[in-house]
Amino acid sequence: MSVKSLFTVGTAIVAYGISVSAGAVPLAFDLSGPSGTAIFQLDSKPTPDFFSTFLGSDQFGFRDVVGIYGGTRGTASTISFGNGLFSILSVTAPNLGFTQFIAPTLFTGSPSAPVFATGSFTLINPFFGNANLSISQAQGTVPEPAAWGLMIVGFSGIGMALRSRRGSHAVRTYHNV
Repeated sequence: MSVKSLFTVGTAIVAYGISVSAGAVPLAFDLSGPSGTAIFQLDSKPTPDFFSTFLGSDQFGFRDVVGIYGGTRGTASTISFGNGLFSILSVTAPNLGFTQFIAPTLFTGSPSAPVFATGSFTLINPFFGNANLSISQAQGTVPEPAAWGLMIVGFSGIGMALRSRRGSHAVRTYHNV
């Protein structure tokens, strides 16, 4: 493989790695209410594990979301969002009480391609009391391992290309005759 090809491939890999990590914007969800607390992260434009439209209500959700539930690190079996007749937010996790709420819609778009709104929201549960939900950009995020791997491979390719290029210069000597 030529030096130019290595350099081109290395540059493309680095650019792809940077664009992949820059495209996903993680959001921090912080829920507090009479049932307890839940803190977890999802992408701003996630791909749901399940979704449906039923009786004019859009519903979608995620399985196995790692976070802090009821003050303990754990995994929520499901977190679902919706609008219309069904709940706006429902969290099923250990150390957390009943967390099904109605109130403002927390997303735009379709249930198969939702986009979360950011801000502070009051969620209503007429039987167990209201809760507060804050959705904001996650602070101090670290690129995913795949993005790091792509960047390392890309920088290695660039380094190899530059090193082989440096060693390929021939030294010319001239003799006076």
